[in-house]
Amino acid sequence: MIAEALRDVPAAVRGIGIDVVDVQRLRAMLERRGQPLYDRLFTPAEQALCEGGSPRHRAYRLAGRIAAKEAVRKTLGEHGPGCGWRDIEIGRAVSGQPVPRVSGRAEEAFRRASFTGLHLSITHEAGLAVAIALAV
Repeated sequence: MIAEALRDVPAAVRGIGIDVVDVQRLRAMLERRGQPLYDRLFTPAEQALCEGGSPRHRAYRLAGRIAAKEAVRKTLGEHGPGCGWRDIEIGRAVSGQPVPRVSGRAEEAFRRASFTGLHLSITHEAGLAVAIALAV
């Protein structure tokens, strides 16, 4: 009975990353440095996804993406040095679930690590954005 149940267990977790971002600190930094910093940290698709709503809500969405990018980068471990902010993009599924996409150096690191998938969760609470990423 146990052997049958284990047959359906998904692939083992091979990498894990977590990160926390202070929303107000990120918001202040983005206000101070303006569009050049947005362009360095976020892809055009991410910027568009975070548009609309109040400035406070936008800051939470952006902070969540920064935390998620760093969490994904941490899953890459020794394979991840040199990955840029825009090498990891955080999209959104129709369900609202965050969807990580890797390109450039992050995609190369993903392949070197022999990962087959990434899972991501983002939450916001008390002025913080927290993300956890699992690589299989």
